[in-house]
Amino acid sequence: RVKVSFDAMDDEPAAKRCRRAEVPFSLEELQQEIRDLRADPPVYVSDVGDLKTPPLICDEQGQLKVPTDPERNGPWDLQLCISGAEGDEAYGGPCRVSIRFDPDLWPAKLPLVRFRGVFHHALTDDNGAMLMPFYRGMPRDARDACTLRLTLQAIHCFLQDPFKAWKLPAERLPEKFQRALDVHRKINAERLEIIEKYKSKVLHPELFTSKVKDEWLDPAFGKAMKENTPSAWRKILTEEIPGVYSFKLVTEAFCDTFLEEVFNFYKSGLPAKRPNSMNAYGIILNDIGMEPLIDELQRVLQPLGELLFPGPGNCWDGHHCFIVRYRSGEDLGLDMHTDDSDVTFNLCLGLDFTGAGLQFCGMSGAPDHRKHRHSYFHRKGHCVMHLGRRRHGADDITSGERLNLILWNHSSTYRSSEESESPPYDAETGPPDPVCVSYTHDRDFGNFKAYPKGKEHFRGRGWCPRRSFEYPGFEPDCESEEEDRHA
Repeated sequence: RVKVSFDAMDDEPAAKRCRRAEVPFSLEELQQEIRDLRADPPVYVSDVGDLKTPPLICDEQGQLKVPTDPERNGPWDLQLCISGAEGDEAYGGPCRVSIRFDPDLWPAKLPLVRFRGVFHHALTDDNGAMLMPFYRGMPRDARDACTLRLTLQAIHCFLQDPFKAWKLPAERLPEKFQRALDVHRKINAERLEIIEKYKSKVLHPELFTSKVKDEWLDPAFGKAMKENTPSAWRKILTEEIPGVYSFKLVTEAFCDTFLEEVFNFYKSGLPAKRPNSMNAYGIILNDIGMEPLIDELQRVLQPLGELLFPGPGNCWDGHHCFIVRYRSGEDLGLDMHTDDSDVTFNLCLGLDFTGAGLQFCGMSGAPDHRKHRHSYFHRKGHCVMHLGRRRHGADDITSGERLNLILWNHSSTYRSSEESESPPYDAETGPPDPVCVSYTHDRDFGNFKAYPKGKEHFRGRGWCPRRSFEYPGFEPDCESEEEDRHA
């Protein structure tokens, strides 16, 4: 995917580029604006939520902290939907938006805007947040402040013509910017078209709503969810190893229902994008219309993230959810890797299979991250959860067929922190365990295993371990790299 960023256009810090209003906004003022908005909404605004204070924020120094005195100081988040031009196949429908009012982090009366959920646009960052030119072009009132209604107007304008919203003449911009816009517009339009076409073919409509039914959940999980206390949650957990937990999440009947829908989509003949670079036969659930259900599932699982992984487990506001399928003639297993996820849930849906164990190694960047830690074996209806930074991989399936629902949870709050952006990376203390090496990523894979048939082209393309962080006695498995080392 093509992304363009304007952050490097200016050397001056972002906060200094924005003019400060004379009077900071207050909670009472924002609440009145929301009441006025609900009484007289623009035609392009819908589903206006309530102001909420996030449980965790990231300050200007990149440190995570709990808001102090939020009633007085904020920040406050508002969620709603905004549409672009009527009839626009890419952005004409309701786009989910989160607006943050944070006088401590930004100058007063300049809210932060981020698109939520699955949203493809070349001129937002990887978390769906607006880039600096959007804020420079925001309209102001007589107090030099950007009110809520003016903010909504600016977002609506951005969805119709981002360069106009930025107050930048299109003729002065490089052609690659327009190409990038066209690429993302096409991706967004194609996704919405598939969702619309599948609506008439859906087998179980209840899977396409924002409700997780009580009868779908394992009774023990449902009881813990209702009590929602640390002790209640810990009763249902099995600590496989420190940092890896399993529990039964759903009933086998739910698994059967869900698989019926998955196979129904396969039979529909509609195109399915690969869920990631390593799985060729899965389905992205958010791209077939299940995003409302996955939103609710993420909300149900959020307390476990907060309990077990403070920081990456807090404030989830995005996800990538997909099905992986392993069977003879298709994907058999999965090479060692880490996830583009803050916290991962891996739910086994079935069917009947043997093999396909899940191997866990260390944390990315740790001196022992390629040392074996645990072998986990999937059971229908059971879920295993871990940080995305943990190295893991799936053994080849030996018989039958296995399908799993993978939920990658993302927290834009955590991802803006120093802890996330600059994690530690230490030199390895010794050679890896063979089970933990990756033909996709590792520079020394061939020293421990033969490259799988058809994967020989990965030799010499790896990056791990990083140069100067190798273990004592490290030798690459690629002759050209060895020659470079001695040049």
